[in-house]
Amino acid sequence: MKEHPMTLFEFLMALASVVIAIALTEIFAGWGRLLRTHIVPKIDWLHLGWSLVIVLYAIQYWVGIWPYREIEFTLIYQVWFLIFPTLFIVLVSYAITPDVDPDTRLDLRDYYMSRRAPVFIGLAAFVATAQLADVIILGSKLDWISFSFVIIALLPAFTQRISIHTSVMVFNLYFILANGFGFNPAGNPLIS
Repeated sequence: MKEHPMTLFEFLMALASVVIAIALTEIFAGWGRLLRTHIVPKIDWLHLGWSLVIVLYAIQYWVGIWPYREIEFTLIYQVWFLIFPTLFIVLVSYAITPDVDPDTRLDLRDYYMSRRAPVFIGLAAFVATAQLADVIILGSKLDWISFSFVIIALLPAFTQRISIHTSVMVFNLYFILANGFGFNPAGNPLIS
C-alpha cells in the first residue's frame, strides 16, 4: 500500500488538536479536583457557566479549523494566525480553573472575580485572533459583528457587576449554541 504523506493542514490540525486538548484537560481536571475536595467548595453558577462557555469555544474553534483544509499554506504567518487562538484559549482555561488541594475551602465566586481580568482579556484575544485568522488566511471580511464580539468579551474584565457578567455569558452562549445547532444569527461562522 502506498503511503500518503501528511499534508501541512493535517500537521496543523494535529498541533491545534494537542493545544485544544491541553485547554480542555485543564478545565476538566479542575472540575475533577473540585469534586475531590474534602471540604465542599462553594460552587458558583457564574464560574461554572463561563467554564462551560470556554469549553464550547475551544471545541468550536477546533471544528472550525476544517474550512482551512483547502488552503495552501505558503507563509509561516498563516500558520501563526491559525495557532495563536489555541494558545489564548489555553491561557484562558488556566486562568479560570482554580488549583485546589483536597483540603481547600474555596469560594468560586471570589476566585472567578479575582481572575476576571486575565480570563476576559484572554478571551477577547482568542476571539480577535480567531477572527483575524479568517480575514488573513481565508480572505473573509472583518465586520462590525466580529469587532463587537471582541469588545463585548472585554466588558467583564473591568467590572464586578454580576448583571454584566451574566449578560455577556448569555450573549456568548446564544451564539455558540446557535452555531452548534446550525443557525447563526450573524450569518457567518462566529469563531472558525
